[in-house]
Amino acid sequence: MKAVIMAGGEGTRLRPLTSNCPKPMLPLANRPMMEHIVTLLKQHGIDEIVVTVAFLANQIRTYFGDGSEFGVKM
Repeated sequence: MKAVIMAGGEGTRLRPLTSNCPKPMLPLANRPMMEHIVTLLKQHGIDEIVVTVAFLANQIRTYFGDGSEFGVKM
């Protein structure tokens, strides 16, 4: 199954936390918020995830790579 995570916003309402960090990468319980989402999607049978990114997209790409570390294809 496939899923889309829309992660391209600038997170302006969370500034200054999001000045240098995209909102999906903000830590929640010592992991980026988006990692929690990816984990939940995998647990529910999602094996392919498309992520739409814009603001500081390279931080998200660098952290998640191709998704293999998380057991999914990104």
